[in-house]
Amino acid sequence: MLFCLLTFFSFYLFVNNSEFQRSKYLSVFQEMAGRVYLVSNSVESYMNLKTINSDLMQRIAVLEQEVRDYKKEVEILSEQVFPMDVREYESAYPNVFSFIPAQVVNNQITRLGNNYITLNKGTLAGMKEDMGVLSPNGIVGVVMSVSLHFSRVIPILNPKYQPSCKIKGTDYFGTLSWDGKDSRYISLKELPQHADFNIGDTIVTSGFSTIFPEGVLVGTVEDTFKKKGENYNSLKVKLFTNFGALSEVLVVVNALKEEQLSIEKEESDE
Repeated sequence: MLFCLLTFFSFYLFVNNSEFQRSKYLSVFQEMAGRVYLVSNSVESYMNLKTINSDLMQRIAVLEQEVRDYKKEVEILSEQVFPMDVREYESAYPNVFSFIPAQVVNNQITRLGNNYITLNKGTLAGMKEDMGVLSPNGIVGVVMSVSLHFSRVIPILNPKYQPSCKIKGTDYFGTLSWDGKDSRYISLKELPQHADFNIGDTIVTSGFSTIFPEGVLVGTVEDTFKKKGENYNSLKVKLFTNFGALSEVLVVVNALKEEQLSIEKEESDE
C-alpha cells in the first residue's frame, strides 16, 4: 500500500512538474478516454439493436396498415365519382334492375371473333353468366363466364354476340354486328325497308331480352347501306362507348330474369 501511495505521489509530482508534461498527460488521457467512450458507445448501440429493430417493425406495420387504408379510401372514392350514377339507373328501372360496378383488367378490341374483356368482379360480388355490361356512355357486352373473383365479357365488338337494338323513339329494330374493321363503329342490320330513320338518329337497346333494359344507349346513325340481294336496310352506327379507353363498367342485375325465362320456356314447350 505504501508503495502504491508513493508511486501515485511520484506520478503526481511528475505530471505537475511542468506545463509541458501536464499537457502531454492530458492529451494521452483524453485519447484513451475517447477510445473507451467509443467502444462503450458501440457496445451500447449493439445491445440496443434488438429494441431498435422491434420499434422499426412496429412502425412498418403501422405504415402498411395506413397504405391499405389509403387504398381502400381511393377505391371508395373511385366508385363515388364513377361517371355513371348507379342510383340514377336503378331509379329508372325500380324493383327490376340493379347494377354492380366493376373495373376492366384486360381488354381486347382488335381480334375479329376473339375479342373479350376481363372484369375484376366474380361470383363473390354477385356476378353471373348472361348479365349485361354497360360503360359510362352505353352498351359494352354480356358476361359469358365467371370465377370467384373475375368475369369474362363478350363485347359487341365480337361477331358472336349480336344484341337486338332499335332506333330510339320507334319500334323498328335489328341486330348489331361488328365487321372487325373499326372499334368505333358497328352495323345495325336486318332493319325493315319501310323503317323511317335519319342520319344522326340514336340507336338504343330494344329490351327484347333479359340482359339489357330497354333504352340503353348504343350510338348514332352515320350512314346507311344495303348489300345486293338483301331486302332490308343496314345502318352504320358510331358507338358511344370508347372501347379503346374502357376502364369502368356497370353490370346489369335483372331481378325478374328467372321468372321471365321460366314463363317463356313454358310457352315454347306448348
